[in-house]
Formats: sequence, C-alpha cells, structure tokens
Amino acid sequence: MLKKLLGGYLSPYKDKQGKSVQNSVATLENIRLGGVDQWITVRGRNKDLPILLYLHGGPGSPQTGAQQKYNPELEEHFLVVNWDQRGSGKSYSPNVTAESMTINQIVADAYDLVQYLLATYKKPKLFIMGQSVGAAYGLLFINRHPELVYAYVGINQPVYREEEEKRSYNYALEMAKKKQNKKAVKELEHIGFPTSGVYQKIDDMVVQRKWLTKYNGVTYKINAVFVNLSYFMSTHLTLKEKVTFMKGFGFSSTNLWDEITSLNFFHLVKEVKVPVFFIAGKHDRIVFPELIEQYYKFVKAEQKQFILFEESGHLACFEEPQRFNEIMIKQVLPLSTQSQPERRAKASND
Repeated sequence: MLKKLLGGYLSPYKDKQGKSVQNSVATLENIRLGGVDQWITVRGRNKDLPILLYLHGGPGSPQTGAQQKYNPELEEHFLVVNWDQRGSGKSYSPNVTAESMTINQIVADAYDLVQYLLATYKKPKLFIMGQSVGAAYGLLFINRHPELVYAYVGINQPVYREEEEKRSYNYALEMAKKKQNKKAVKELEHIGFPTSGVYQKIDDMVVQRKWLTKYNGVTYKINAVFVNLSYFMSTHLTLKEKVTFMKGFGFSSTNLWDEITSLNFFHLVKEVKVPVFFIAGKHDRIVFPELIEQYYKFVKAEQKQFILFEESGHLACFEEPQRFNEIMIKQVLPLSTQSQPERRAKASND
C-alpha cells in the first residue's frame, strides 16, 4: 500500500495467473510534445497489438487509474496509451505557460504523440477514444488527421457546450428545488446562470458540479467519488503529483474552460472520414444523450453508431465497463484489419 501511495511507477504486465508475459509492454515515459515534457503510460499484452490512445477529460483530470481499474481487459487486445495532457497530472509543471493552454495546442500535442507512437511501434494507424473534454479533442483530431486513425470512440461526447452547460445548471437547480434543499438552491442561485455557458469563475462551476453529482447527474448507480479517487491513486503519479493533482485541474480548467465552452460541433465538424462510435450515458447531465444522438444523426460518416448506456451518467466507460469493453473488443477492434470496401459493405448492411 505504501509503495502504491508513493507511486512513480507502472506495474509490469502480467497474465491472470500473475506471470510475466513475453513481449508485453508496460512503460512510463517522458516525451517532448509541443516543446514541453509530458508523460504517457503504455500497457498491453503484446507490442504487436493495435494502439488505442485514450484522451482524458476534465480538462486537467488524467484518468489512468480509473482506466486501469475498470477497463484492464482492453490491455489484452490493445496497446493502451494514457496521456497526461499538458498542464495536468504528471505533466503539470511551471514550464507549461497559461498562454500555451489552448485547444489547438493540445490537439497539436496529440498529433506529435500519435506520430511518436506510430514510429515507435511501427504501426500505420491507431485507434482514438476520448471521454468528455477528451472526446472534444478526439473529434477535432480525427477531423484534421483522419489518415492516422482506424476508428474513433467518443464517450460522453460534448457537441454543443454552451447549450449543455445551460441545461446542466437548470437540471441541478430544478432538482434542488424539487428536493426542497434550501442550501443547494441558495448556492446555485448565488453563482447564477452561466453566461454563454461560462460561470463567473471556476469555483462557481465546482459548486454546480457538487450539486449535480449529488443529484446523479455525473454518475448514476456508482459513486462518482470512488471513480475520482482512482485518478489520484494511479501508481504512475508520485506522492507529490497526487498532492498537486488538483492544482493541475484548476490550472487547466481556468485556462481552457472559456474556449471549451465555445465549442459547437454542429458548426465545427460536419463530416468525418473514419468510422465513429458515440457512447452516451442515459443519465448524463453534463452532456446530454439527446444532443449526442442529434449530432450523430447530423454528422456525415461512412460508418457511425450511437450507443446508449442505460445505467450510466457522464462516466459511461467506468460505470458499465463490461459492456464498454465488449464493444471495444468486438466492434471497434476488427476495424484495424477491415479494408475500406469491407467497412462500406458492413455499414450498408447495418
């Protein structure tokens, strides 16, 4: 337990019997992306497996610990890459300036990372999945660099951030009034309705998310606190980095939130050139399943799928991990070996 708390390491990849696996990968790497040092973990049963790059949400909340806790099965079928984006987690440092914290810079960092991964593991393409804000980055990435991606999985995909934040605030306030929670109503009315989806300060957003969490708008059946704790407890973080984790979250949110809230993918990405999967939590009140489905119907794609998780909120991949893992292995993974004509034939049959 003490070793896990002190952190700064990644456990070797082992089979279910606890034995080391030949040609497996379990690395914790510091690499240069966009001119600053950033950290990634890579884990998988065999170095020859297809690469799956996970883009975490937040902004500023690396989810490596949760990903390894709830979705370890993916490492038997993919080389799973978790990346602490600039300004967050292990990649939070004074060398990352506030001016560099832009969506374009993070997507550019992602491009540098993809090029590094493809060259290192000698692959022509990879898979990308993103959760929440990470899904916003992921959608922008595949729009710019479709030639590098087999398929994209957007988990709790933001599509129209201003509208989503308005709906999220209204839901929390309506639930507080319904439950006759005077404290919640007072705090929510004090921070006020977000203007163009933006609160006056990040602390106000934190207040709204606190009550949203209480009223099951973040997670549905599992406690969001336990999922969030797994972020902190990831062994790749040192004790010092666990202590400064929330500083990275605050730094990232403060400098990215206004730009993130301005995103409207109905205007930004009208067509994609790779197969896409949109996974929505039925009870998500940060982004809303009906808006994701609306965007799914709107966006042009050779192959696309909308999947509703009935027992999930905003953390669908962690709330229903068995179903999520099955989709990734049975539906997404085969796309690494299918030719474009095969994909078209399958899409037409679907």
